[in-house]
Amino acid sequence: MHRLLWKIRIFFAKCLHRRGIYYVNGPDVLPPPLAREEESALLEGELDEAAKKRLIEHNLRLVVYIAKRFENTGIGIEDLVSIGTIGLSKAIATFRPDKNIKLATYASRCIENEILMYIRKNGNLKSEISIDEPLNVDWDGNELLLSDVLGNDEDNILYEIEQNEERAILRQAVATLAPREREIVSLRFGLDGSEELTQKEVADRLGISQSYISRLEKKIIAHLRREIDGKL
Repeated sequence: MHRLLWKIRIFFAKCLHRRGIYYVNGPDVLPPPLAREEESALLEGELDEAAKKRLIEHNLRLVVYIAKRFENTGIGIEDLVSIGTIGLSKAIATFRPDKNIKLATYASRCIENEILMYIRKNGNLKSEISIDEPLNVDWDGNELLLSDVLGNDEDNILYEIEQNEERAILRQAVATLAPREREIVSLRFGLDGSEELTQKEVADRLGISQSYISRLEKKIIAHLRREIDGKL
């Protein structure tokens, strides 16, 4: 369930920008930040999909900048940027123009928190990197250690609550799938608590081709993304 949830979230983030992952290559190819007047007009007006898309595109430099601070965690920059983009999307959706804070400041925390949540739930990361290994520096210039990133018990409890809420949303989305699609996604991602199977293993079990499973999986994830769009 956890791996499927993150796969959908990453897929969703990449879909926010139809031109793909070109922005990972460097800030010089990213759209420039919006003028303050235009940004304010977008935030104070009706925040439709077009406005959200424009705000996301013109704040991707911030996502890349923050994502690069976590390159030493062993997570690929593409995934870091994708997860950071989810944080940016959340920031834009929850930003309050009447508060005395800039969007960039508010979004920075949301982007960083989204990446930190991903790191905290990445079990492989904890075993591959020493908790005392410096990752980068924080906003005040202090050395940032993995032990700082992993958080305390209270942080983990709060995050687990959020994860439980997201799992409930995902279960509701999975319930909208056709029986055959539910079977495939359950086998692939172990939704019933069983071992996750590869596409080939699922194909062999169901007596269909692996290429067909691959196409169906993309279709299923796209469907689930639409179902949970705006809820995560």
